[in-house]
Amino acid sequence: MEKSTETVWASGEKRVFNLPTNSKDFKRYKIVVTSNHGYSEINGAKTYIVAELEFKEVVSISKVLIFNNSKYKYYSSGWIDIDAHVDEQTYLNVGMNDLSIIPESAWSQLQGEVELCYYTDDPTKTEASFNIETDPFTLAEEWEDKEIKIIEYTDDPNQTESKITIETEPFTIYDELGDSVDVLYYTDDPSKTSAELNITANYSPLDELEGDFDVVTWTNDEEVIAGNRDMMLTYDALPFEQLIVQPTDIALYGDVKKVVATKVTENSPEGILRMAASFDSGLTWKTYRFNKWLDLDIQDTTLFKRKGMNLDTLNAIPEKDLIALTRIAYYFDSSKHYENSYSLDEVKMVVDAPRHAVEFRDMSLQLLNTTATIDLIFSGNKLTGVLDDADQGKVKYRVLLNGKTYYPADGNFTRLAASPFNIELNIDERNVNFGEENTLKVEFQDYWGAVDSREIKFIGSYSGLMFMDESGDFLSDTFGGILKQLDYGVIIAGQTTLTKKVRIKNLLGYAVDHVYLEMDKKFETDGVEVQLSRQADPFLPIDYLTYGLIQPEDSIDFYIRIATDIHAKPNPNGNFEMKVTADRV
Repeated sequence: MEKSTETVWASGEKRVFNLPTNSKDFKRYKIVVTSNHGYSEINGAKTYIVAELEFKEVVSISKVLIFNNSKYKYYSSGWIDIDAHVDEQTYLNVGMNDLSIIPESAWSQLQGEVELCYYTDDPTKTEASFNIETDPFTLAEEWEDKEIKIIEYTDDPNQTESKITIETEPFTIYDELGDSVDVLYYTDDPSKTSAELNITANYSPLDELEGDFDVVTWTNDEEVIAGNRDMMLTYDALPFEQLIVQPTDIALYGDVKKVVATKVTENSPEGILRMAASFDSGLTWKTYRFNKWLDLDIQDTTLFKRKGMNLDTLNAIPEKDLIALTRIAYYFDSSKHYENSYSLDEVKMVVDAPRHAVEFRDMSLQLLNTTATIDLIFSGNKLTGVLDDADQGKVKYRVLLNGKTYYPADGNFTRLAASPFNIELNIDERNVNFGEENTLKVEFQDYWGAVDSREIKFIGSYSGLMFMDESGDFLSDTFGGILKQLDYGVIIAGQTTLTKKVRIKNLLGYAVDHVYLEMDKKFETDGVEVQLSRQADPFLPIDYLTYGLIQPEDSIDFYIRIATDIHAKPNPNGNFEMKVTADRV
């Protein structure tokens, strides 16, 4: 606080002084009286009296608004636009304190670019950070059908050009330019009066004939005229560009396991062949890209040629994405600019279905169904088990936590899958009631619709390699948050503290090996050493601790103390953290 130029104070007057912002906390403040006004005489001595002194901490304010589609807005049971001019008072009146209250469904309503506008009255704050969680995606999905610009920076004065290697599907310049193109020619040769362009292409005048045509010949060969020898016409050409659509549905008596397409020979030249699939008898068509089905207009041959499935893509589609396949369409390219053509040998469906021709007459058939069974283990907030059906049929399941839908999120059963089926599911601690009894219910169903269920009851707790004090209280949570600290109180320089016992418990749900414990180096302080030991008496300090196999629910104990140097600098809020790593068995 700067030197005051205040005048005489009135009796009972209260004044406020703002101290400069400090990054440190202080135990003592000094008041210097620089004026001789307003003193009192007590027993003949001049005395200055401070009647009352009060310190108040100023709490900073932080507010957030959303800027989207040229408008500022905030969320309150829905998005509310701010039509007025946005200033400091707007942030204070309607700004949001916590963005986590906004549901995912609300964020999906915002189209285009979204800006997070942050306001604070803290003069020491220079930046703000936000954690944003999104669904997994690839750059190929984000950049599809978009123009991409790559900007390179280098401080190499000798570099004159940049090289970028891009791997794409095969194409020719005619795929990009079409059949009609203008070529512009420039030269600074003053003697040049004309330009020539030579184009080499696989082309025949017969390519210009539309539809079917007849070839008429004449001969005076008596052998041919007498019918003793046939006249042969040989014509080497590419097939016409054609779109072939399967006219009828594929007759399926089971589930499609795989679609296999093969070429005539492995070494045959590759032209352009593209395929599409239909799941509704040809009403709509789809192509498989980025591990999912996307809509495709097969009548647009340019689009079909660009985005249709090639042979390798079709052969690699997993079984789960072939359910309900009914038809396949093909596109063959007859471009006269290609020297190669595609030779397709066959396309076959591998179907998991009985093919024995058994005929029954005058007899009844009874199907005996055995209900599916399940074995479950719940440990470390992880649910594992095996869902099996003695009939070797397919099975499906769903999981409920405390009576509410947990997996799948929509409440439906999973897709039917071949048995035995392994279940591995992590239970999010944020959905668990801590310290209370929770109920985990697994409902399962076989191919014929027989439903059964199993329930597991457990007390809500954390999962992971968890630190605990000697009283059994957790020191941190699953996500690394601090729940409780080992408090050593005031430590005098040159002394060594008492020893505290810490326990690490395996709540992962599986065994671990090669457990490694050490102090986090970024919290080290000169003259202060955090020491570890396997035992309390005698305490044998070591930089790190290693342990072998630890089974689920097992624990190990170790000991911690703090040793200080006489010259260690004072630190009113010193702290340290530990790290643990391990390998899954």
